[in-house]
Amino acid sequence: MNEQTSFGLITTIEVPTALSAKGSCWTKEGLLLANYVYDEDKANYLLNYTIVGNNGELKDIEEDKGVLPTLFLSPNQVNFVSLVTLDDEEQTLSFPILDKEQRLFKGSKSFNGRFVGTTEESSIFYDVDIWDDNKADVMFVLRFEEDSLIEEQKIAIPFPKGNKISISAGHINLITEVEDGWLHREIDEEGVELRSRILDFEFPFVHEALSLSFDSKSYLLCEENGVIGIVEIEVNGECSYGELLTIGDEFFGTWHPQVINENTTATQFTTEFGNGWLVIRNDELVEIFYNKNKRGYKNLLNEEILSIDNNDLVVSGISVVGGQKDTFGVVFYPRKPRKEMYNKVFVLQRSVN
Repeated sequence: MNEQTSFGLITTIEVPTALSAKGSCWTKEGLLLANYVYDEDKANYLLNYTIVGNNGELKDIEEDKGVLPTLFLSPNQVNFVSLVTLDDEEQTLSFPILDKEQRLFKGSKSFNGRFVGTTEESSIFYDVDIWDDNKADVMFVLRFEEDSLIEEQKIAIPFPKGNKISISAGHINLITEVEDGWLHREIDEEGVELRSRILDFEFPFVHEALSLSFDSKSYLLCEENGVIGIVEIEVNGECSYGELLTIGDEFFGTWHPQVINENTTATQFTTEFGNGWLVIRNDELVEIFYNKNKRGYKNLLNEEILSIDNNDLVVSGISVVGGQKDTFGVVFYPRKPRKEMYNKVFVLQRSVN
């Protein structure tokens, strides 16, 4: 079912039994979702991909090679998935979703981290162990030749750890707090440092790097005590901080920013009382939708409220939508008690132009 609203097109994906949202990603046809779809007894499930087109049309693809899908893009923007096999070895299999004639790449079962972007030859994942101060950040590098995945590398990033990462124009940049400021590094796919500098500035808590570069302005998303702000870093290293909005609730978590265009990102967040997303263009807050206490997603800049179903929803993921300019997709699922399941998800396609 599709509904055109002032907020964008909302598509409902519904099954007669139950489903579980497992990720979403850009695809040239629109938005690609991965869901578990359960049988009538709700004891077994199949992995199913759904492509949501720009007009809400749906295309389903069943998957039988594994579970625990991780969706990502190759350097040529081909949709890939990494699955955990169901055999005794519990390897990972990575392959293009829409072209299964290509060979399957068998990887290690230690593959993890969040997909953060691509370089000219590789897809990059990054993982930070927040529980062990002695464990280095890890970068997982999947190397390609044309559209074929040929190698997996697990690279321990030299300390300090706890880096925020940004990939732009094939350049991998990291930033983290150190004793005398903030360390900004550019590294290559082997983890070798190419450039570094210390930024002498006391930032509020940095949640995400919206953009990082030695050759252009950089922006960091901050939030502390419910005050959202942004740090602007000039090419010469000078830093300035500005408050964007006070929401009164601290962020519990944020997700890796999704790049809508060269100067605009969308970032998903949660708090103690709800969840939502915000869109930032350079140093300007374009919109922030926050569903607090199940009252709908309110745009805190203009008080408009996006209501879907009974409003007791969680944002599953945010991804850029293919085939439309400056458009991103937000996937929602109903919040349920622990032993209950849901049977539908909602997809909002929203333009920020």
